[in-house]
Amino acid sequence: MEKRGWMGVGAGILVGVISVGTLYGISYLNSNGQGGVIADFQKVPGLLNKGAYNQTKAKALSEVIRTAYIGETNNEDMVEGIYKGYVYGVGDGYTTYLDADNFSKEETEEQGNYIGTGIRFTWGITNQHLVVTDVVPNSPADQAGIVVGDKIFEIDGIKAMGSNDTKIYEKLAYTGNNPVEYVFMNNEETETKTVQLVVDVVEVNLIDSKLLKDHIGYIELSGLVEDTPDLLKQSIDQLLSDGATQLILDLRSASSSNCEAVQALTNLFIGNEEVFSVKNKDGSVTPYSTTEALYDIPLVVLTSTFTEGVIEAFPAAVQAFDRGLVVGDKTAGNGTTHIRVPLEDGSGLSITTGIVLDATGNQIMDEGITPDVAQKTTTDNTLELVTTGMLKLENDVVVQKAIEVLK
Repeated sequence: MEKRGWMGVGAGILVGVISVGTLYGISYLNSNGQGGVIADFQKVPGLLNKGAYNQTKAKALSEVIRTAYIGETNNEDMVEGIYKGYVYGVGDGYTTYLDADNFSKEETEEQGNYIGTGIRFTWGITNQHLVVTDVVPNSPADQAGIVVGDKIFEIDGIKAMGSNDTKIYEKLAYTGNNPVEYVFMNNEETETKTVQLVVDVVEVNLIDSKLLKDHIGYIELSGLVEDTPDLLKQSIDQLLSDGATQLILDLRSASSSNCEAVQALTNLFIGNEEVFSVKNKDGSVTPYSTTEALYDIPLVVLTSTFTEGVIEAFPAAVQAFDRGLVVGDKTAGNGTTHIRVPLEDGSGLSITTGIVLDATGNQIMDEGITPDVAQKTTTDNTLELVTTGMLKLENDVVVQKAIEVLK
């Protein structure tokens, strides 16, 4: 039940955008007799108007890379890079092109499932290994006996060190069918284990609850999909039955783009109010209101920079209607709505379609929600996480600040 660092795995991919203006061609390419290539690139008159796609330019770029680039290239990856770069040119980091694997992954996670090997991680204190912070139950990693605190030193022959972070993230984010080989050591580094893990789809529990001292109920919400509010209601009812008289709702690792789910979550605590709205492309505004609230229990909401998406409207509503206190760090400031558009080859687009406005009509995008009581994670907390793989609730300064506020 301890708070664990659920750090999302994302490979940062830099992609080039093919722009068109003047066409650069190859004047000549010939060997210098020592295995190298001498290239003299001269300006060639532009063939197309600026802003139009120039296939000749693309072919010229391909030929230069094929002939002069010292490393290996993958044509399929380069073509995918064109699509990524084209959409990247929109200038919105949340409007992206997704290849078939990543599109399938987002579709799966939107339904509340997990796709991967089951490992969540953080970098170790030396930045020369990874520490397992959570193992998804019934996942391939769980079935292989991997536990919180295990250290990862190598993935598919790539050393897990900071200088290899991009390659390591790509391996951790891989969702294909081929096995990936991990080299683990236990936390004490007395035993080594090499395991081949194959990605699988696993149903996950997005809610973790516990009754703390002084009749305080604690619920960690790691995500929010359509049926989560109903399951959350069951958890609250159980805590109340067990004697809880106050509630801490931990959203520090929660993200969601589901407006209806956030509306239902807010409806548990705030009744008969317009709690947030969405400004659409055509300038219209879609309101989201609640009916009668189900619970009047004293409430503290925990937030962090990983509290992201439409769900940021919830702590904003808690503040606007004086329903409780928000404790922790400022939210991500990504209050936007999205749709996913599939393409015939299995790839697709994730497109920003709306801007979330809080109950007072202010946009959440870029601004984020500032907590009523600021409490950042301390160095000691981070050290405990990166050395043991978990942070005990009794040592978690944000949780302890919330308990102090409730008292």
